[in-house]
Amino acid sequence: MKAVFSDQPTLADLLADLQGAMQEASVWECTAPSDIALQSQEPFCIDTMSFPQWLRFVMITRFKLILVCGQDLPASCHISPMAEEAFKSLPSGQRQAIVYCLDRIDQHLSSSQ
Repeated sequence: MKAVFSDQPTLADLLADLQGAMQEASVWECTAPSDIALQSQEPFCIDTMSFPQWLRFVMITRFKLILVCGQDLPASCHISPMAEEAFKSLPSGQRQAIVYCLDRIDQHLSSSQ
């Protein structure tokens, strides 16, 4: 049986890269939001948590759960534009590193379907 190899990174690798970029920029949130905050119905839970909290405790957590459970991934993702705005106060290199990671996740999910 022939093994198939791909140059395309897996979503798990891309999530790890995002975590690293967020840690490097000191925006990796350590304090989990409350259960009530997690129940927000607003996009990015904008009314109950910061964007870095949403990335860590909602998006990354959900994607990891999807991977572990073997569920279908979303057909598309467009998170990087929000990151551009949310991280505009960061130094350019740090902001670009996070946005680049999110661009790669957006592209991976949009092209994997």
